[in-house]
Amino acid sequence: MTSVNSKLGVSAEKETTVVYGVYDSSAQPFAVRMNDLFIDRQKVKIEEKSYFFHLLAVMLDAGIPVMRALRILAKKTTHERFARIINTIAYDVERGKRASQSMTKFPDVFKDSEVGVVRSGEAIGNLGKLLFRLAEQTQRSHELFLKVRGAMIYPIAVMIALFISGGIVVTVVIPKLDLFFTQSNFEMPTLTLVVLKVGRFFVEFSWLVLIALVLVGLIMSFYANTLNGRRRVDGWLLGVPWLKHVIRKYNVAQFVQVMSLLVDAGVPIHDAIKITEGALSNSLYKDFMRVLKHDVERGEKIADSLAKAPYLFPETVVSMIAVGENTGQLGLISDKLAKHYEREVQYSLDNFTTILEPVVIVIVGLAVGVLAVALLAPIFSLSTLVA
Repeated sequence: MTSVNSKLGVSAEKETTVVYGVYDSSAQPFAVRMNDLFIDRQKVKIEEKSYFFHLLAVMLDAGIPVMRALRILAKKTTHERFARIINTIAYDVERGKRASQSMTKFPDVFKDSEVGVVRSGEAIGNLGKLLFRLAEQTQRSHELFLKVRGAMIYPIAVMIALFISGGIVVTVVIPKLDLFFTQSNFEMPTLTLVVLKVGRFFVEFSWLVLIALVLVGLIMSFYANTLNGRRRVDGWLLGVPWLKHVIRKYNVAQFVQVMSLLVDAGVPIHDAIKITEGALSNSLYKDFMRVLKHDVERGEKIADSLAKAPYLFPETVVSMIAVGENTGQLGLISDKLAKHYEREVQYSLDNFTTILEPVVIVIVGLAVGVLAVALLAPIFSLSTLVA
C-alpha cells in the first residue's frame, strides 16, 4: 500500500511524514523504494496500538484537537510503519475526513471492532472516554491471547527437542555401533536393529521424508485456510475432551469483551454483533454470529438466541446476558462476564500446564529409555560374550 497518486514533498527527508495515498515512491532511488517495501510489511504489535489509543485518549481528554494529537503521536512512535499510518489518519482528518474513515484503509492493523468504537465516539462526541476503554480492552485481549499461546509453547518445544536429539542418536550414534558390530561379526539385539533400520531409512531417504513433510504441511495448511477446512478444524478442536473447554471459554471471553465495548460505545446491537463476528477466532462462533444477528433483527432477544447453541455458550452466559437485557445494563454485565471468563481461561491454562508437565516427562522418559536400551544392549551383550 505504498503508493498511488501523486507525490508529497516531504517524502525522503523524514520517513514519519510519509502519507499513504499521496506518496509515490516510484520516482525515488532504489534504496528508498526497497526501504519502503520493508517498512510497509512491518507488523504493528497490539501493545503499540493499545499505547496509541491510551495516549490519544489522554490528549483528547486534555483538550488537544484530534489532528494535533495525531501529529504528536506520529513523531513519538518508533515504529516506522505505524508512524506513517498515524500521519495518514492525521492527513485525512485535516482534510475533513473522520479518523474512523481513515482507519478503514488499514484492515490488517485496525480491527472492525476498533473502527466501530472510534466511529461511535466521533458520532456521540465522547471519543476520549471510549478510547480509554478501547485501550484497556485491547490490552486485556492481547494478554489473554499470550497466556493461551504460552501454554502451548512448552509441550511443542519439548517435543521438538526430543525429536532432534532422537534424530541425532538414530542417524549418527547407532550407525557407528552398527559398523563396529558388523566388523566384529556380532549379532545386534532386536531393539537396536529396529532403531538402526529406522535410522538407516531416515538417512537414505531424508530428502523424501523432507519433501513428504513439506507437502503434507502445505496441503494441511491450504485446507485449513479454506472455509470448509477451517470449520472442520474448529469443529474438531471443540470436540477434544479438555481442549474444548479452553476454546469455548476463550471465544466466550472474546465475544463478551467486544460486545461490552461496542454496546457502551452506543453501537446498535445488530451492528455490534456484525462487528463482533470479525473479532472471534473460531469459525463456528463466527457462523453463529450471523444467526444471532438475524434473530435480533427479527426482534428476538440476544439471550434467547444464544440459548439455541448450548455447545457454544454456557447457561451462565445466557442467564447473565438475559439479566443485562432486562435491566438495560448489557454493557456492564458483558464487561463483568468478560473479566470472569478471562480468569476462567487463566485457571484452565494453569491446570493444563500442571497436568501436562508430568505427561511430557513420562513421554520424554520413555523415549530416552528406548534409545538408552538400544544403545547399551549391544554393549552389555558384547561384554557378556567376552566374559
